[in-house]
Amino acid sequence: MSDSANLAERMWFIPDYSVLAPASRAVVGRKMELYAGLMENLDFHIGELIAHLKEIGEYENTIFIVFGDNGAEGNDLGAMIAGQPGSLNSLFFASKWSNNNVNAWGEPGSYVGYGPGWAQASMTPFSQYKGWLGEGGVRNALIVSGPVNKRAKGSINNGLMSIADIMPTLLDITGTSYPKTHNGKELPPMIGKSWTKVLAGEAESPRNSNDYLAWELFGNRALRQGDWKLRWEYAPFGKSDWELFNVAKDPSERKDLAAANPTKLKEMIGLWEDYVKKNNVILPSRSPFEGVYDVLPARFPVDAGYPPLINKRQYTPPVELIKTSK
Repeated sequence: MSDSANLAERMWFIPDYSVLAPASRAVVGRKMELYAGLMENLDFHIGELIAHLKEIGEYENTIFIVFGDNGAEGNDLGAMIAGQPGSLNSLFFASKWSNNNVNAWGEPGSYVGYGPGWAQASMTPFSQYKGWLGEGGVRNALIVSGPVNKRAKGSINNGLMSIADIMPTLLDITGTSYPKTHNGKELPPMIGKSWTKVLAGEAESPRNSNDYLAWELFGNRALRQGDWKLRWEYAPFGKSDWELFNVAKDPSERKDLAAANPTKLKEMIGLWEDYVKKNNVILPSRSPFEGVYDVLPARFPVDAGYPPLINKRQYTPPVELIKTSK
C-alpha cells in the first residue's frame, strides 16, 4: 500500500464519535466489547480444533484457510430480517430475538450488530463496508497455513486473490480435475486461479496484468484489473455512473480518475461487458437503495470546515491572543 495513501472519507451518515453523548459512547462501546468476546471465543475453539488434529495425527495433513465474509458488516440485519411491523418476518424476529435490552446483549434471545461506525473503522483505510463494492466491502485478509504453504512464516503477500480461487487451489492440491459436464450438462468454466505457485513462493499473485475479477451486487458493479478498479454504484453511495480508481496509489478510492483517463475507462468498461456476456449477468431494473433518500441525511463532504454544523468545532483563539487578568 502506498505510504501516501489517505484514509477513506467517513461515511456522511455516521456521526463523529467525538460528538456522541456519554451514554451513546457506552452503547457503541458495549457492541465492540461483545464482538471482541466473540473473537476470543472463536480463537479458543480454533485452538481446541488444532489440539484435536494434533492428537489424532492429522495436523500436518490439514490446510487452514481463514478469511472474513466480505467486508465488515455495518447494516442493521435485525431490521432487515424483521421487515415491516406485523409481517410474518417481524413476528418471527420478535419471538426469537426479543431480548434486546442493552443490558441483556450477548444473552440468549438477543441480536446485536455493531453498526456502521465500527464497520467502517474495522475496514480502515478502505471505503464503505459489506453490501457495497468499495474496497471496504470486497477486500479482506487471508491466512493460509499448512503443508502447502512454503512462504516465510509471518510474510505478507499483496497479490490479487479471490474466494473463487479456493476451488481450483484445492483441486490442484488434491490432484483432482474439474469436470467438464455434470448429469449430461456442460459446466461453466471456473473463473478462479490456483494459488499453488503463490503458496510455493514462486509467484506473488495468481493473476497477470491482463487477468481481471468482476462483481455485481444489488445492481452495483465493479471490476478489478491489476492496480485499476472500475466501479458503478447507485447514488448516494456512488455516482450512478462509472468511476475509475488506481487502488495501488489510492486504496481508499478518494480520487475518481475516469475523466482524466478516458481510454483506460473505455477499456475497463469493455472488460465489464465481456464479463456480463460470459457469465450471463442480469442487472436488476430496480435497486434496494431506492428508499435510502428518505432515511439518510443529505450527503455533504465530511470535512471539519464544511456544513452541516455537526462537523464544526468551537474556535479557540491562540493562547498569546487571550487576555489574562493580572
